[in-house]
Amino acid sequence: MTNACQTAFKEWAVTIDALARGEQIVILRKGGIHERNLHFQMEHDRFLFFPGYLHQDPELLKPEYRSRLTLEPDAPRPSEHQPVSSEVTFSVYAEVTDVVELESPESVIPGLEPFHIWAPGFALKRAHWKPLHPLNAVLMRCFSIEKPVTMPVLPEYSGCTSWVDLDSEVPLGEMTPALSDVDYAAQVSEIKAVLAPTRATA
Repeated sequence: MTNACQTAFKEWAVTIDALARGEQIVILRKGGIHERNLHFQMEHDRFLFFPGYLHQDPELLKPEYRSRLTLEPDAPRPSEHQPVSSEVTFSVYAEVTDVVELESPESVIPGLEPFHIWAPGFALKRAHWKPLHPLNAVLMRCFSIEKPVTMPVLPEYSGCTSWVDLDSEVPLGEMTPALSDVDYAAQVSEIKAVLAPTRATA
């Protein structure tokens, strides 16, 4: 396993928290507005999570998870091109094990409800956004790195893109898995059963 990482992937802070706790292992992705190739691609299979706060909304979470939703303290009002803070803390590392392109999202998304923290309508809303672009279910093992690392937010980190090339490497140290090998394999098996009508792409 690698000892450092310089690639980051943007996701809601509240979702990252659930991934770090082992409460979910799947995310749904079409990408941000300004992706490099105009649509989302799983460019890397190992990365740090870059926590985002801009689009978080308690109404998009199941009620039992809404109390975890926090905004960065004393942050200026965020905008698409302005980071919500001058610093970002990296604490969670991920390794992708499967990417499944959902060819008929409406038929499988209801079956994913037990496997994520989002409100029922959110996953379908994500499926309907950019209807000509495929929705991907990404399954990943997550780890808490040994010592969280806080770095300045550079201008090039801003904007609605999924991937960020960090200015320097983040040491990972001795990492703690969110789930054991056995528990992760069991969840992957259950989710793949739900996604059986779709086509695995990785």
